[in-house]
Amino acid sequence: MADLSVRVLNDDGESLSGISVRLEFTELTRGMSVTEETDGDGCAYFSGYKEGPIKVYLNHKNYGEYDYRDGDDIDITK
Repeated sequence: MADLSVRVLNDDGESLSGISVRLEFTELTRGMSVTEETDGDGCAYFSGYKEGPIKVYLNHKNYGEYDYRDGDDIDITK
């Protein structure tokens, strides 16, 4: 199983805390989603999920599709 972090930054590169981060696992066999909130460093951590394609939503808005692997860090500017 894989570990992944999503870091949310503003246009100035500063971390944003309290952002709802939802991962939607897009493969048919994984059809589920999970939500975490960013901490003081702007990071939301996800652990124990199968590697593969995901959609990332910040505060319910789609911020793109990613193909993640164990240990990946995804930075998103909001």
